[in-house]
Amino acid sequence: MKFNFRTSILLVLLFSFNSCESIPFFRDSFTSKITEFGSVPQIEGAKSKRDRYEFSGREIIISSDHPLASQAGMEVWKQGGNVVDVFSAASFAISVLRPHSTSLFGGGFAVVYLPSKGKWAYDFRERSPKKGTASFYVNEDGSVIPDKTLKGPYSAGVPGTVQGILQIQKQHGKLPLNAIIAPALRYARNGYSVYGDLATAISKTWPQMNPAMQKVFGIDNRAIREGELLIQEDLAKTLERIIENPENEFLDGETVRLVSGYYSEFQDFITTEDFKTYQVKTSDPLVSSVWGHTIFTMPPPSSGVHLVTMMNLYSEMQKRNTFPKGDVGEIIRITEAMRVSYRDRAELGGDPLFTTVPVTKLLSQTYAKEETNEIEKKVVSGSWPAVKEEEKKPESYNTTHISILDKDGNAVSTTQSVNGIFGGAEMVPGTGLVLNNTMDDFAVAPGVPNLYGLVGSKANAIEPGKTPLSSMSPSILLDAFGKTKMVIGAPGGSQIPTSIFNTLYRYLIQKQDLYESVSYPRIHHQFRPDRIFLDPEIKESYPQSDLPFYQVQYIRHRAKVFAVTREGDRLIGVSDPKGEGVPLGF
Repeated sequence: MKFNFRTSILLVLLFSFNSCESIPFFRDSFTSKITEFGSVPQIEGAKSKRDRYEFSGREIIISSDHPLASQAGMEVWKQGGNVVDVFSAASFAISVLRPHSTSLFGGGFAVVYLPSKGKWAYDFRERSPKKGTASFYVNEDGSVIPDKTLKGPYSAGVPGTVQGILQIQKQHGKLPLNAIIAPALRYARNGYSVYGDLATAISKTWPQMNPAMQKVFGIDNRAIREGELLIQEDLAKTLERIIENPENEFLDGETVRLVSGYYSEFQDFITTEDFKTYQVKTSDPLVSSVWGHTIFTMPPPSSGVHLVTMMNLYSEMQKRNTFPKGDVGEIIRITEAMRVSYRDRAELGGDPLFTTVPVTKLLSQTYAKEETNEIEKKVVSGSWPAVKEEEKKPESYNTTHISILDKDGNAVSTTQSVNGIFGGAEMVPGTGLVLNNTMDDFAVAPGVPNLYGLVGSKANAIEPGKTPLSSMSPSILLDAFGKTKMVIGAPGGSQIPTSIFNTLYRYLIQKQDLYESVSYPRIHHQFRPDRIFLDPEIKESYPQSDLPFYQVQYIRHRAKVFAVTREGDRLIGVSDPKGEGVPLGF
């Protein structure tokens, strides 16, 4: 094993962590093979970044959204931890390192696969509090109250991140909790240099922050800037309380009392009772066969089922000879698979404890054939609906993902979030916790788009105790021999399922390597608006003149994919070159 000085120095230069945390890299004795790209298009700058965003090893790889989060995972692995210890350490760390993306007051999903023990799907997403009802967000005339679900105390759901991590760690981890939280505690107390993406998010959100939040993310009454040291002392104290009182700190401990005190000024919207009744939901993953592999993904209210539907529809369309040849036929197959899947998401998606989500039907071959028949009619007849100009709301992409895979096939795929940029843009004084704004993931009213331009139905209406529909789709794939092949997931709002689809399509169907597959320009369609969003680099392959039946917009996709795959006895990890994270391992 060799220490890669060139890569480590590059990271220090890029992130200016020299004043606080160093970033050691653990490289295998061989270097990754750098293939010639030829005519394979890549997102802007991706070719030159490959050495930084791709990592090859034999023991374990973690791909995350921040170098120090990956380092936290490797720190506990070196202490004798397993993949769940790596997951837990990286999850606590990322909440310190990307507070605009996730928080200990956020939530998420995790798929855990331990071949010798079993497989699990964990839902530790935020839930609507007891006072969370649809009527709370509309006026007497039925009109939606502007921005009430987007920012402020009423935009937050009851958090589940801490409860979820602790339950998974207790069930499957090996190391004591103080060792798991040690890296996150160090990053919070000693600080780290603010990087560009975080500085931009702080500056953008600064006017909306409450005083407690501005105190943490400001210096001399102005937003902290890139390169300056960010110390989060109150968050460090919260982490210490979790170490000292893991069973009860987020049940009825000091942190919950501080949260309750904060909400006493806001109609007791979230109470200690909401924390006491919160439960992490554990189930079997959704299992299906796709593209020669078995996929384990999250069941509803995640969008895993819609990701699989997308893949099934594409496969069924591939069997038909009625589609145009070449690039145009391929984009029709991909786009229509996405359109149908997002239509299903809008009309049927929601919490299965409150509404019926027909998962079996959506995953059936009969359904894929029926929907493909309808698509085929449009293709053969040329009777496409008239192209409409629709406005798409600006998006926020502040979620995060971690993928972990070891040589024995043990794997964790987890996506965590506070929803929008800095969530609710409020901090609970004395805790260092940034509120989520996950209430916006509900359908406030039928047909009213959320932050991501996604519409929902009554199935996703706000109700007490309910979990909102989510785009997050953490997944694990097995090969034809039953061995763990890939761990994959993404942040990126409405673009999460399609970004995973794009990457799997390039890797499994087009047989490109993992880095090329992650950094290949993407195609996105989400039903509403009825528009294809294409990365600019593939404009020549898919010009509007060849796609008159679609409204096309060429725009940079910001969703980021984090993936690890097994190729022979090698593990290869990739962190999306659009982001700041790096994969690490042995």
